[in-house]
Amino acid sequence: MRLAREAPGCLEYALSADLLDPGRVTVYERWESDEDLERFRGSGPSGEQAAQILDAAVARYRISAVEAP
Repeated sequence: MRLAREAPGCLEYALSADLLDPGRVTVYERWESDEDLERFRGSGPSGEQAAQILDAAVARYRISAVEAP
């Protein structure tokens, strides 16, 4: 997480354990640009990390505006 948060363009990066499913981890990322995200992703997870991933689903959301409360 520290490396992600220190990466150029990273606005937010969080990992959290699922409280109901002990085998599930949620990753939330927010980046300044697609280029920053792709630069960080590079070649993807290391072989050791990839071996531990049993399943993954990725969704990309585009936010057009943020409203103040």
